[in-house]
Amino acid sequence: MQLPEDPLLRELLPEFLQHCHSTIGHILDAAQAHNEQELYRSGHTLKGTALQFGLTELAELGIQLMDCARHHRWEDVPALCQTLQQMLHSLQTQLNNTAPSP
Repeated sequence: MQLPEDPLLRELLPEFLQHCHSTIGHILDAAQAHNEQELYRSGHTLKGTALQFGLTELAELGIQLMDCARHHRWEDVPALCQTLQQMLHSLQTQLNNTAPSP
């Protein structure tokens, strides 16, 4: 997964990554409660926001979460959340490695 080249998007990316990290628990809670609407909305938000940053792999994960909600595949959500955590970590590492030195 590649970081966005746009300087404004790069500036906003840390906040987006932090928000994604904070929503993982909400996604897991929605799946555990079999809350189709909340899980679908979380996946849809992830998809849309990730696409704005040009992060298509992350957007695809949002689509998969939406699909889990639609088809009540609650048991698939923890693995998707683990993949989400890995993707976020990878993006954060890339961002840290490209940040200008003070």
